[in-house]
Amino acid sequence: MKRFQCPYCGVGCGLYINEKGKVKGDFEHPANLGDICKKPLYLPKVLNRGRIAKPMYRENKSHSFREISWEEAYEILKEKLISFSPDETYFYLSGQLLTEDIYVANKFVKGFLRTNNVDANSRLCMASAVTAYKLAFGSDGVPCTYEDVDDADAFLFIGSNAAVAHPVLFKRVLKRRKEEEKVIIVTVDPLETETAKRSDVFIQIKAGTDTVFLNSVLYVLHKEGWIDYRFIYNYTEGFEEALEVAMKFPPDVAASICSVKPEDVYLVAELFAHSKKLISFWCQGLNQSLNGTMKNLALINLHLATGRLNEKGCPFSLTGQPNAMGGREVGYLTNGLPGYRDVRNKADRAFMEKFWGVKGIKKEPGPTITEAIDMILKDRIKFLWVVCTNPAVSLPNLEKVKRALEKVFLVVQDAYWNDTCEFANLILPAAQLGEKEGVMTGSDRTVTFCERFSEPFGESKPDWLIFTELARKMGAEELFPYSSPKEIFEEFKASTKGRLCDMSNLSYENLPARWGKRWLYEDLKFPTESGKARFHPARVDVAAEEGMFILLTGRLKNNWHTMTRTGKSPELLKGEIPPFVIMNPRDAEELGIEEGEEVILSAKGKEITRVVRFGNVKRGHIFAPFGYPSEYGEPTNLLTSDRTDPYSKEPDLKYSGVDVFVKVNR
Repeated sequence: MKRFQCPYCGVGCGLYINEKGKVKGDFEHPANLGDICKKPLYLPKVLNRGRIAKPMYRENKSHSFREISWEEAYEILKEKLISFSPDETYFYLSGQLLTEDIYVANKFVKGFLRTNNVDANSRLCMASAVTAYKLAFGSDGVPCTYEDVDDADAFLFIGSNAAVAHPVLFKRVLKRRKEEEKVIIVTVDPLETETAKRSDVFIQIKAGTDTVFLNSVLYVLHKEGWIDYRFIYNYTEGFEEALEVAMKFPPDVAASICSVKPEDVYLVAELFAHSKKLISFWCQGLNQSLNGTMKNLALINLHLATGRLNEKGCPFSLTGQPNAMGGREVGYLTNGLPGYRDVRNKADRAFMEKFWGVKGIKKEPGPTITEAIDMILKDRIKFLWVVCTNPAVSLPNLEKVKRALEKVFLVVQDAYWNDTCEFANLILPAAQLGEKEGVMTGSDRTVTFCERFSEPFGESKPDWLIFTELARKMGAEELFPYSSPKEIFEEFKASTKGRLCDMSNLSYENLPARWGKRWLYEDLKFPTESGKARFHPARVDVAAEEGMFILLTGRLKNNWHTMTRTGKSPELLKGEIPPFVIMNPRDAEELGIEEGEEVILSAKGKEITRVVRFGNVKRGHIFAPFGYPSEYGEPTNLLTSDRTDPYSKEPDLKYSGVDVFVKVNR
């Protein structure tokens, strides 16, 4: 029996696979206590479907691939990396990699090549939450844990369809409500999601207006005298500036902007004022926005205004990928270094230079992935290495992305053939979960050791080994001495000693275990200059886009990411193909559209085809899942904008103006 962490969402469920290849929940794991959702049950069946078996190469993208040896692949990589300057290269990593893989890749780029041109697909999901946590608390990391679900009496889901995206966690919330009749669940969303349907209260908000709504809640808390001034005085700073912005949005004004009722604002204010313990959960609905950081800060402001930390509550950001938290610990975004360090901090750079035995870590963050796409088109980046992610489907404004992928020398390192491989020059077969070992960190800071339970497919290699072997061929044997993932973990955890995310006492043998205490800021001292948490004025920017409808995007229930693995399971595809769009029946009636008809969604001269399903989505909005690869037609992100939040640089994937036409009538 081998234990591992589920490779899909960020809940971080502990699983085991028995001798017969059957996957079950691990009752000893604190994240799921034996519970399991549908997706990992079919993992053994799809492990080897659609795999990449050998390295493949073509210098010219109009030619066919030819199989090559690993030795040839490393020579090509070495020649390319030497021929380009470090800042003409770019690396795009993934929250689905193991921590050891991420650590070695990050060290290779920032320490050895000495460029910060590395980002990860967490930019598409967690960047706004990371930015807001750092602004408010001085550091990343969720302030509480899943244990806090078990004695809370109020849950606010805003911009999170946890019933679909984080089902095991949501079932834990439902279990808590079943145990205690006073427990209340409130969901705020433009779409009546599965989470909303199972909540006690559903507030159907207009897309993009969450900051206004949350500011208005702070207004009510102030007007009603429900502010915890003792907590504010002792443990926070910046309240007056935040309140000044909030006072522009009394409930009647907010209700008009958000297309809700004033009573909805009061209801949420009463939750913050009178609950015993309130946990707010959010995910991409707040993060993937032009105003994403402000939405996050507006929510955190409510927790600070009412003292809702530790035994009284928690602002809980749900991570989108199984090891997005691990990537944050390693520092795999453009500004990060291991142990929650930052390249912009001189002391952090000095520590890592000494720790790694390198010189010259750059102090300026590199471009984010959306900025890198523009730089490729301007011929400023000429080499792109994509690891364990599928930007040809998942990035916004895909027409531009595809032009960039055609132009650049592209390396794709993956276990499975995906849409991005179509644009590659060099493809490297990577071992996946179960074929290698290492750790992942779930949403609540629980670190899990993933055991190996299968042989690598074909000639595939662990990601950490690919970077290690290349580095050695480039003369960096001393920097990359690793012969096992355990050696990498020992080095990484030493870099965290004394940091907020201190893992120096962990080992493969004592996992799963959580870093930090149950409450990360148990003593209410924060890693800020003053030692206090910080309010921030949550400024509002709701930029309209032209179109008949606001397009919302999101996940499918039984498939994950871009169907690279789950899409190979007929059991998980059932009910999720053909690709669909959810419309409000009244909107559809006005356009003469019937349920089951094919329609054209159009934006900025680009079109995709979808089958109509009726649902309770707010009038003037439509919802289309983003995760369909090109085998099912044009991906949804062909229509989304690549405009980004000015602070987190996270793309605005939840608000695009589109037109809708009946396909047969065009």
